[in-house]
Amino acid sequence: MAHTGILLAQVPPAALHAVAASEQAARDNDRIAILRQELKKSEEQLESLVHRKAERLAASDMQAANEAEEQRVRTLGDIAGLRREIASASHLAASQATVMRTAGALPARSHPTLGKGATPAPAPAPWWDVYGNGRRFEAPVSRSLAPGQGSRAVSTRPLE
Repeated sequence: MAHTGILLAQVPPAALHAVAASEQAARDNDRIAILRQELKKSEEQLESLVHRKAERLAASDMQAANEAEEQRVRTLGDIAGLRREIASASHLAASQATVMRTAGALPARSHPTLGKGATPAPAPAPWWDVYGNGRRFEAPVSRSLAPGQGSRAVSTRPLE
């Protein structure tokens, strides 16, 4: 255990979490494939639960029919969750692929403190940006009722 601490002290912190873009893309594709397999299994299970409920109803076994219905409802929830996860993962993978393509197409920009041809590291995402959507700030809106700069006052006198 003492050796692990020594090894971790020698490795820079950024190297512990860095993954090559191609490796991350492969991981994302594997994740989507696994999710699709799970979705297929859940859909097959849903079909068998529908048949089981019909069989139990035909046999007048209401308790087993109710249990099959409860499992069907849970499976429907699983399917909905898997579809959301696939959509999210597919969207994320597509956006990362777009970023990789556009980053590869852009020439390297120089940074005054990094030297010619070097690019600065992107600013870290804020702690609340769990999906990596980037910063989205809107211009503040004045809530004042008084006429602002560049606006004209409106007269309340009746027109003649």
